[in-house]
Amino acid sequence: MAAKADIQATRIAAATSNVVIAPPVRLKGIIVAGLATSGTVILKTTSATGTTLFQGDVPAGDIINFSFPEDGILFPKGVFVSTFTVAAVTLLTDKYSGPGLTAE
Repeated sequence: MAAKADIQATRIAAATSNVVIAPPVRLKGIIVAGLATSGTVILKTTSATGTTLFQGDVPAGDIINFSFPEDGILFPKGVFVSTFTVAAVTLLTDKYSGPGLTAE
């Protein structure tokens, strides 16, 4: 089965109140690497205190890899992180234009 669209991977390795992905984007999948203790990552849109669109928990020392069905989760005002108590997160999204990337 052929892929429907190009995928962009964005890695987050630390908590930040800044935007992680600025343009509107669809989250197609996520990979969350846990720490020695259980952890949580919460992704919001608009700001780090905006509307929660994804919350994921990961058991101690585990790695979660999840693909969202259909069109994924739309982040209409970009992706922000409000809670980050995991080792790292990789967001798999539609391809977007950003620093170091060119629009098609």
